[in-house]
Amino acid sequence: MISLTAPAAGTFGRDRELAVLRTAVSGAAEGFGGCTIVTGSAGIGKSHLVRASILCAQARGVSVAARAAFELDRAAPLITLAGTLQQLRPAEPAIGWLREEDDAQYRTLERLGAALEDYAAQRPLVIAIDDAQWMDELSALAVAELVPALASSPVRWVFAHRPAPSGTPGQHLMERLVRDGHEQLTLGTLDDDAVRRLCVQVVGADVDNTVLALAGGCDGNPLQVEQLVRTLHRTGQLVVADGIGTVVGEELPSSFITIVDQMLHGLSSEAQELLQAAAVFGRPFAIEAVAELLDVRPGPLVKQVKEALDARVLVNNGDELEFVHDLVRLAVYGTLNPAVATMLHRQAAVIAREEGRPPVEVAEHLLKTGRTGRREAVTILHEAALEVAPAAPSTAADLIEHALRVIGEHDPARVALVADAVTLLASAGRLERAQDLGETALRAGLDPRTDAMLKFGLAEAFKHAGHNRLAVEWADQGLAVPAVPGSVAAKLHAIRAHARFYSGDLPGADEDGEAATAAGLATGEYAASVFGLTGRSLVAQAEGRLDDAFGHAERATGIADQVRGDAAHRHPRIWLGDAQACLDRFDEAEETYRRGRRESERLGTAWSTPLWHYYHAALLTARGRLDDAVAEAEAGVAIALNLTAYALAVPLLGQLTRLAVLQGDLPQAQAHLAHMQRRMAAGITAAPEDMYWPEGVLLEAVAGPEAALDALTGLVDALPTRPVLIAQDPSTAPALVHLAVRAGDLPRARTVVAAARALVARNPRQLSLAAAADHAEGVLTGDPWLLRGAVERFRRTPRRLALAGALEDAALNTADDQQGRAWAAEAIAIVTDCRAERARRRLEFSLGGPKAPTERPGFRPGSPLHQLTPAEQNVALQVALGLQNRQVASALHLSRHTVDSHLRKIFTKLDLRGRVELANLVNRDRLNT
Repeated sequence: MISLTAPAAGTFGRDRELAVLRTAVSGAAEGFGGCTIVTGSAGIGKSHLVRASILCAQARGVSVAARAAFELDRAAPLITLAGTLQQLRPAEPAIGWLREEDDAQYRTLERLGAALEDYAAQRPLVIAIDDAQWMDELSALAVAELVPALASSPVRWVFAHRPAPSGTPGQHLMERLVRDGHEQLTLGTLDDDAVRRLCVQVVGADVDNTVLALAGGCDGNPLQVEQLVRTLHRTGQLVVADGIGTVVGEELPSSFITIVDQMLHGLSSEAQELLQAAAVFGRPFAIEAVAELLDVRPGPLVKQVKEALDARVLVNNGDELEFVHDLVRLAVYGTLNPAVATMLHRQAAVIAREEGRPPVEVAEHLLKTGRTGRREAVTILHEAALEVAPAAPSTAADLIEHALRVIGEHDPARVALVADAVTLLASAGRLERAQDLGETALRAGLDPRTDAMLKFGLAEAFKHAGHNRLAVEWADQGLAVPAVPGSVAAKLHAIRAHARFYSGDLPGADEDGEAATAAGLATGEYAASVFGLTGRSLVAQAEGRLDDAFGHAERATGIADQVRGDAAHRHPRIWLGDAQACLDRFDEAEETYRRGRRESERLGTAWSTPLWHYYHAALLTARGRLDDAVAEAEAGVAIALNLTAYALAVPLLGQLTRLAVLQGDLPQAQAHLAHMQRRMAAGITAAPEDMYWPEGVLLEAVAGPEAALDALTGLVDALPTRPVLIAQDPSTAPALVHLAVRAGDLPRARTVVAAARALVARNPRQLSLAAAADHAEGVLTGDPWLLRGAVERFRRTPRRLALAGALEDAALNTADDQQGRAWAAEAIAIVTDCRAERARRRLEFSLGGPKAPTERPGFRPGSPLHQLTPAEQNVALQVALGLQNRQVASALHLSRHTVDSHLRKIFTKLDLRGRVELANLVNRDRLNT
């Protein structure tokens, strides 16, 4: 554990690891960021190395924020990271807001990222967290976002953790950081020479073979070696004669427990009593707290504290004290009489309350005080689980499970606990446990409202996990409860509307959406009305009624804006922006997404973040900004995985598959599709357009039209009643006709054309749909006038890649060679600018158009900056102007996550370590134009 005020000690047997850490923190001083993970068993020397790296950073003038995580951190959202940053030295007033308790989750993460980016722009920073396996869930989520987001800033993260226990949020974070390629140092045991030098340092003299033989029993663990030698020295069992330390005596310690026991017996009885009391806390503590625990005045304890500090059992940690290592604390705690321990825990619970400690800390003490304490602890755990659930669902599930283990099977309070437990467990992805618990509770018999709410919780949980058919089944059961309250029925209809939509039941989904809207408005359950209307918007869009889709989403947004509260948390602007995009109102959709994202940040609704990325990536794709669309979708996948929202990752992975094919990167497309299919194999379902269209696009590229059409048969055959694929992306109509014609399936080609024409009839004002219908029929019939008409109509829309496709087919089917060459050149210019590499290569091969330039103007010939895509070059130019990432995002109308993604790719392509090197390269190679 980290103590910044602890004196520096020699480091033995860790020369390589120490050099790596010193290079890492020195890199921050030179303007480079990164992340280093130190892994090893308890007592192996991780904390010592972290402390050494901190001292190195301070010597280089680098700011340091350092703290150890504690087991109790896991139940207090953001406490690990917030506590670390509050230790920032020199102190920074700009992060004082972290002490606030009412800041929403996602807003906190956005604000924190901005604050650290601003700070690092002025002064390099090392953030060190020891015992990271105990990190709380929200801190782990924040770090998972901040490490890549600040990769271009001079921020060096240093983590130390031991491999056990497994399955904690902190361990999952460490494993992910290692998988992502961050630097890992794995510590083994000390060799014999390092053990000898450590013994010499502790004794202050050379040592003989009696000392080394006994130290050899510690298996090269430096903590055990140091505690052993220090204890022997203090108890007179190791004496120094003629400058040589030697072991004397017969009752020598044979294990770490006996080492600590002997160490305690070498102290005064008063010091032993102080240490046993302090061991109850399980965290750093103040002298005043121990005094209150022992019911004495603080003053007389000073002598005993000094004795424990001299013995290196305790160390200073700022204004508090802590054990030199948690293994030592646990060994001391093990010497407590059980009755005394119960009394101390009862008083420790009182102290924790008085100090405003997290409720779970109070509960942990109460659980060790008998039956009365356990009942109170269950109440505290239950309340704490509900409180942390929005920010830390996995932690909430752990707390509620803990409470369930404590409470009796027949306790009357168990029913309410189970009802909440089902929702919390499902939100954390523990669906089988949630279902088993819920079914057990339902068999016991519940009142109608509790019964219906429990079934709603299961339906909502399975819906958000992507198991839509199970969600429908649970909603059916909830609505079948006799005398179900109207407000609960509204919620059940709303969740069933969305689950039915994703199960393919469009009429049922619309019916449920209408019922949810009416019941929600009648009972004041406005969130259900909003969610029901967004379900109806999805249905209308799927059926090709685009004005209705817009109308439902607009009405939902109006209700949410008017009543706020839970209704606003449903974020209807997600679906409003999508409806606007389908109507070719791209600028309005862009503004809707921008406003919705700001609201999401303000409300702290992290769950919606992957959806904003998905729909914005779709809009960017339609605009032809493929690089930005890729970055946006990649950021969405990363956040969905961080949130364990795997159902939201599926459509994003489908987007990335299609984008990779467009950009000609087929191996990457195959990797994305394989990832998507792994998620779907776990039972996750999504809209068929999100699941099967990406697969068909990729199959057409790698296996040919027959294989692709075989995969897409269901989608094509459903187009007459479900034309959403064409409604969302009109260019899919001619693409499907091309596919069917090449596969020799003319009936299905005609089905696509008929569906496109029917869609135009339902939406006569939509130019892009009319253009797509002309284009599709022109491909089928080879009619040059239809293709010419498609070109002219697409010119009046913002859909650039759709225009390029029409230009390509018009060029191939015209008898006017000059016009054909002009159209081909225009098509090539568009796809080149959009970075649609596969289309560019196809056009150049089939039409013999001009080769695209290999270097873009703006940089000197031969500059490595020509390796970057246009989107990446734009980001690089902004960074060279001195803008921070969020300022770049604002200037280029991108999300911060998209800018982060672009920068990571830039650094990889150009083998750069940070924004300073990038700025220098841009300023060197930029032409004065």
